[in-house]
Amino acid sequence: MPRADADADADTAADPTVHRRARLVALAEAIGCLALGLVLQVLDRTPVIDVLGSILYAALVGCLALLVAPRLRPWAVAVIAFGVSATIELFQLTGLPAIVVAAVPPARLVLGSSFDAWDLVAYLGGATLAWGLAAASQRGARARARTRVTT
Repeated sequence: MPRADADADADTAADPTVHRRARLVALAEAIGCLALGLVLQVLDRTPVIDVLGSILYAALVGCLALLVAPRLRPWAVAVIAFGVSATIELFQLTGLPAIVVAAVPPARLVLGSSFDAWDLVAYLGGATLAWGLAAASQRGARARARTRVTT
């Protein structure tokens, strides 16, 4: 990276508007993941729908992580997305989520209903999607801030 670009990146990284814009983009991405996930809930349950739902679930977790901490590197967003999703999936092995879901049915959307090892594979896809969304939102926010600084 040329020195001028490195200086510009350092300037925009310290600019609070970059993080505000990254948060707004992350919020829009999270809303998109949530909306698509809810649409999938009303469709007939098929293996493809289940995998897509798991991918969107992990991507949503990544978007929420970026919303809370917009300075996270895209790889860290992906690790958080997979880690949180996998932890919740493995938590289903305890049976506690099933008890919670029996008492509060909407909790199924967050805690799931039963363990499925294929969900862990789908979460890798969701973490990859979260990485891409984080990289795109941060790149876009930095580019807009750089344009604002130079004009």
